[in-house]
Amino acid sequence: MELRQDAGLVHMTAITWFGVAAVSAMLVFYALEDRGRRYVLLFAAACLAASLYGFLQGAWPFGIVEAIWSAVALGRWQRRRQTGSKPSPQPIACDMTALSAAERQRYDVLRRAVMSSIEHVTASSTAFHLRLRESASLPQTAEWMTLEHRCCPFLTLEIALKDDGTSWIAIGGSEAIKAFVAGEFPVVTAAASYSR
Repeated sequence: MELRQDAGLVHMTAITWFGVAAVSAMLVFYALEDRGRRYVLLFAAACLAASLYGFLQGAWPFGIVEAIWSAVALGRWQRRRQTGSKPSPQPIACDMTALSAAERQRYDVLRRAVMSSIEHVTASSTAFHLRLRESASLPQTAEWMTLEHRCCPFLTLEIALKDDGTSWIAIGGSEAIKAFVAGEFPVVTAAASYSR
């Protein structure tokens, strides 16, 4: 009789440890889901293991709920697999509250200065490339770009000093962003049309 009790205790301990491992794995994989869809699949497997633990313990409601969670997680994994795990693109929207009133005034002054110094414009499929006059102030241009990016973080802004002595700004990021730039900076599109 004593041996049976000892065997029972060993059996219960093994089931308990299995349950601890299953529930711990659930927590870990749930916390890691944003890192990739494989963690959603692992979470589903951990839920299934926790469901098995519930049935082995005789806790049927727990086992059923965990089985349902496993099915829900498998559905999420399937949807992520179909849509891919790429993050959603950043919205093309400027935050007009990103600058203080004083910074906004400074931005307006700098933008006028930079736009009036455009000498030539070329375009690629995703950006406009603006050649600036020699008189353009590069520190002011860089300051404008910094403020512009704070308002519109989706923009890709680059400044280039070429070996022929010219200074260029690239502004864009994608075809959709280039279309936004065309609407937001009419002087750029006008200069691009004139430059052709």
